[in-house]
Amino acid sequence: MANVRVSVLGPVRAWIDEREVELGPARQRAVFAVLAAHAGRVVGRDELITAIWGDSAPVTAVGSIYTYVSGLRRALGQAHLSTGSGGYQLRVEPGDLDSARFQRLRTAAAELLAAGDATGAVARLDEALALWRGDAYATLAGPFLELDRQRLAELRLAAAEQRARLRLEAGGDDGLVAELTALVRDHPLHEPLHELLMRALHRAGRHGEALEAFRTARRTLVAELGIEPGPALRALQRQLLSGSGDREAGPGRPGQEQRTVVPTPIAKALRDGLGARSWVGRVAEIDHLRGLVRAVAAGTGNAVWISGEPGIGKTELLTHAFADAARFGCRVAWGAADQLGSRVPLQVLSRALGLGTGAEPVDDQIVAAVRSACAAGPLVLVVDDMQWADSATVRVWERLLGLVGKLPLLLVAAARPDTHQADLRRKVLARQRMPLDLGPLAPADLDRMVAALVGAPPGENLRAIAARSGGNPLFARELVAALRQRDAVEISGGRADIGPEVTVDPPQTLLDAVHAALDVLSPETREVLRLAALLGSEFSVSEVVAVTGRSALDLVNALEEALAAAVLVDSGTDLAFRHPFLRQALVASVPPALRAGLHRHAAEVLAAGGSPLTRVAEQLNASAPVVDSWVLNWLVTHHAAVVRRAPQIAGDLIRRTLATELPSAEERGVLLVALVRLEFRQGRTPMNQAEEAMSLAADPGDRAEMRQLLATMRHRRGETAEAVAMLRDAADDERVPAIWRTRHRVLLANIRRGDLDDLDAAERRARAVHDEAQAAGQPYETAFALQTIWLTSSIRRDHERALEHVDRALAVVRDEPALADTYVDLLDNRLFSLQNLDRLDEAQETLRTAPAGLQVAAAVQDYWLGRWDEALTEVGAVTEDGPGVTFHGRREPGAVTMLVHGVAALIALHRDAPDLAAAHLGAADAVPASEAERENCDFLLVARALAAEQQDRPAEALDLLGPLLQPAYAPMMLRHQWLPDVLRLAQRQRRPDVAERAATICATEAAREVRPARAYAANLRCQALLLGDPAPARAAAAHYRKVGRVLELASALEDAALLSGERPEEARRLFASMSARWDVARTSTSMV
Repeated sequence: MANVRVSVLGPVRAWIDEREVELGPARQRAVFAVLAAHAGRVVGRDELITAIWGDSAPVTAVGSIYTYVSGLRRALGQAHLSTGSGGYQLRVEPGDLDSARFQRLRTAAAELLAAGDATGAVARLDEALALWRGDAYATLAGPFLELDRQRLAELRLAAAEQRARLRLEAGGDDGLVAELTALVRDHPLHEPLHELLMRALHRAGRHGEALEAFRTARRTLVAELGIEPGPALRALQRQLLSGSGDREAGPGRPGQEQRTVVPTPIAKALRDGLGARSWVGRVAEIDHLRGLVRAVAAGTGNAVWISGEPGIGKTELLTHAFADAARFGCRVAWGAADQLGSRVPLQVLSRALGLGTGAEPVDDQIVAAVRSACAAGPLVLVVDDMQWADSATVRVWERLLGLVGKLPLLLVAAARPDTHQADLRRKVLARQRMPLDLGPLAPADLDRMVAALVGAPPGENLRAIAARSGGNPLFARELVAALRQRDAVEISGGRADIGPEVTVDPPQTLLDAVHAALDVLSPETREVLRLAALLGSEFSVSEVVAVTGRSALDLVNALEEALAAAVLVDSGTDLAFRHPFLRQALVASVPPALRAGLHRHAAEVLAAGGSPLTRVAEQLNASAPVVDSWVLNWLVTHHAAVVRRAPQIAGDLIRRTLATELPSAEERGVLLVALVRLEFRQGRTPMNQAEEAMSLAADPGDRAEMRQLLATMRHRRGETAEAVAMLRDAADDERVPAIWRTRHRVLLANIRRGDLDDLDAAERRARAVHDEAQAAGQPYETAFALQTIWLTSSIRRDHERALEHVDRALAVVRDEPALADTYVDLLDNRLFSLQNLDRLDEAQETLRTAPAGLQVAAAVQDYWLGRWDEALTEVGAVTEDGPGVTFHGRREPGAVTMLVHGVAALIALHRDAPDLAAAHLGAADAVPASEAERENCDFLLVARALAAEQQDRPAEALDLLGPLLQPAYAPMMLRHQWLPDVLRLAQRQRRPDVAERAATICATEAAREVRPARAYAANLRCQALLLGDPAPARAAAAHYRKVGRVLELASALEDAALLSGERPEEARRLFASMSARWDVARTSTSMV
C-alpha cells in the first residue's frame, strides 16, 4: 500500500505516490489538517468539533464532520483514514509528515551541536528550514490550527535564530547579513535577532550600520512595547562604541551566561564569587531554590516567597542560591525596594529589568518587558525587601504570578514577616507555591558561621556573645566584626575567644552593632557618609561630589576608607551601603533641622546635574521639606511628571507649597488643578480646592475639568440641584471645549436618571429625556434613557422588553466612536438579558463579536455553562483597575474584585481546592459592600457559605446566605439561581422556616418573570425539594439540558435521582467533566 505524504508547513497538501490528493473545500481541509497534526491516533468527534469551531459550533456540526470525513475517505481511501467507535484516525508515517520531519531535524541538530559538530548542526537546520513553504496551515482557520500555527512558527523562528548564531560563530558569510535583515523585518520585536544583526554587521566591517541597527531596534521596541532594549542589546551597543564588539557572545543558547541586572551589593558578591563560598545552614532552602532555577531553565516557571526578620539572611540566601543561575542559561533581574523609593511606582521593577531611569513605566510596559526577556531565555526576577514595594509594583507582581505557568519565569520575593504585603504573600500561597520562612540559625550553624569569620571555632565567651544575636546572622556578624576591629578576639589552643572582661553592647537592635562598625571610621569619612546617606541606599560618586561640593579627588580617601571597612561596596559603577541599617544609623545621626536643609540642597544639585525627576522629588520629600522659590519653580515646571511617577510624593509637595505665600495666582491655579485631580482619583472630596482652582485656572480645559469634578462631588453630597445647574449652563457654552461639553452632558444624564426606588417614576423620567434628546439629536442622552428603561424592565423581570430597549440603545451609539465605552456597557446589558432569557447561543455570539472589555460577563457565562477552565482564564485577564461592566455602567474596582474572586472561589471550592479558594476570598474581604457593589456580591456570598459548609459549619453557611432571602437587598440580583441550594441546605439543617421562605421567594421571582426561563426552572427545583417530588426536578433538568446550563443540569439531575431513590450517575459524570471533585465525592457517597 502506498504511503500518504502530507505537508502542513505552508498550504496543506497530500500525495499518494506522485498523485496529489484533492482535499476538498477549506473546512474539509481544516479537518484533514487537524487529523494530520494528530497522525497515528484516534481523534474524537467532539475533539474535532472543538478544534474546528471552538465554542461556536453550529447545531449541524456533527453532521458536517461526518460529511467532511466521508469526503476525505473517498479521496484518500479507507486504508489511510479509518473510523472507529471513538473517532477518526489518519495513518501517516512520521517520515511522511513535514512538521514531524522538521522536529526530528531540529533534534538532530541539537545532538550534533552537543557533540561539538556545529557544521553538521547547521546542515540539519538548513534541511529543517527548507521544508517550510509559507505559514503553517496557510489559509485555514480554526482554534486548534491557530494555536498550532503559532507553536510551529515559534519553533521555526528558534531554528532560524540558532542557525544564524552558529553561522556567525563560524565566521559568517556574505549572505548572513541579508538573511538576518529579513528575519528582523519579519520579527521586529525579537531582540536576539537585532543582536545577531548588529554582530554580523560589525564583523563585516560595517560598524556604522551596526550602531544604526541598535537605534532601529530601540525605536521599534519603544514604539511598539514602550520599553527600552534589554541589557544584552545595550551592552553590545557599548561594546561596539568602545571598539570591542566581538568580546562577548551574548545570550541566547543554553549553557551560555545571561546578563544580570542586580543591585550594587549583590553585583559585588556575585563578582567576587561570594555566592559560591561555603554556606552555613539553610540546606533545604538552598536546595529548593536551586531546584527552581533548574526547573525554569527547563521551561517551568514558578514563584516563591521568602520571609524573615531584618538580618536573618534573606539576601545572602538568594545570593548563594542564584550565584550560578547564568550557568543554566538564566538571566537574573534583581531589584531591592527601599523606604525612600517606596513612593515611586514601579521603580524597583524598572531598575531590575534595566529599563533606564528616564522611563516612566506603566504596568503593561513592565509586563511586556518581562515577556520580552522570557522570549530571549529563562528569567529569574527577584524583588528583595518587598515590604517597601509600592502598590503599583504589588499590582504588577500579581499579574506576573499569572504568567509563571506560561513563561520560563521564576518570581522571587523576599520580605520581612511584618510586611504590608500579606495579601500578595497569600496569593503566592494560593498558587500552591512554596514559601520559605527563615528562622534563627541553629546554635551549631551559628558556631560554624562565627568560626568562618574568626578563623577558628569559638570559645565559651565568644559563643556567649554570638548567642545574644538570637541566631540572626547579621546581628552576630556585626558583633563579631566590632570585636575584631577592637582586636578583642584571640586564637589560642585552636579556639577563638575573648577575655571575660571584654564587653559589647547587647544587640537589642542592629543599630548597636552598626554604630560600633561606624565608630572605627575617621570623622571626615563619617561626615562624607552622612551626606551620601541622604541620597539613598545606592548612589554614584558624581552625586556625592554634587552634594558635598568637593571634588572627586578630595573624596578618594574617605570613600576608600569606607570601602576598606566594608561600610560601602563597589560593583564598578555605583557605590552602596553594605546593608540599609548602616545608612539608617548615619541618617539618624544628622539633626532633623539640618537634615531638611541638606535634602533641599541635594535636590537642587541633583536637578542641576540632570538626575531623574523622582530622585529630586525624593530629596524634597525625605524630611520636613524646605519650600522656597526654587522648589516652587521646580514643582510648577515638573508637577505633571512627578504626579505620574510618584503621586504620593507629588501630593505632599503640592500641599506644602500651597500652604505658603510663595505661589502667584497663576502658579497656585496650576498646582491646585493638579492636586484636585490627584485627590479625586484617590477617593477624596477636595471641593474647596476645586472651586478655587476653577476660578484661578487659565486653561479652559482645566476650568471645565474642575467644573466636572466639582459637580460630581456636589451630587455625591446630595447637592444635586447645584450640580445640575452648573453642568447645564456649561454644556451649551461654546466657550467650553467640545470634549468637555460632551462630558458634562454624560454626567447630567447620570444625575437626572435619579434613584430607582420608584420604577414607574424612573421610567417616566427616562421617556421624557429620550424624547427630548432624540429631538435634539443627542445620541448619548438618547441611549442613556433607553438604558434606563432596560434597567427598570430588568428589575421587573421583563427581559424581552429589556432586550428590545438595549438593542435600540446599541443602534443609537453603534456608529459613534466617541461613545465606545457606552457601547461596551450596553453589550454587557444585552448579555444580561439574553442569559436571563436562556438564549445562551445568542449570548455567546455577542461575546464572540464584541470588542474587548467583557471578560467579567464571559466568566459568569462560562461558569453556568460548566466551562470552568475558560471562566478562570477570563478571571485571570481581569485586574482590579481593568475594564469591567455591569448593568449600571462601568464597574468600580471593588465590584469587579467581588465578582471575579467570587466566581474563582466558587470554582475552587467545587474543585476541592480550599487553599486557593481561601486566597480568593481573602482578596475580596476588604472590599466594602456599597449600594452599587451589592448587585455583584452574590457569587461571593455563596462562595463564603460553601466554604463554611465544607468546613462542617452548616449553620454559619445558612446565616451567610441570609441576604439572598431579603428581596429588598440588591433588587437586580438574580437570587433565584441560588435559592434551590439555600433550600437544600436549610432542609439538611432542619430549618423548615428557611426552606419555605426560600421556596416562596423563588416562586415570586418565577411569577415576576414575564417569559418563563431561569427563575421558572429554579422554582421547579425548589418545588421538587420542598414537596419531595422528583418530577419538577426532572422538568428543570430537561430545561437546563435544552439551553445548555451544565452546572444547573447536574444539580437538578442530582435532586431528581436522590428524590427517586436512584443513583445520580449522570450528575456525577457531569460534575466530573467540570473537575468538580467535591461534588463528585458528594454524589458518590449519596449513591444508594
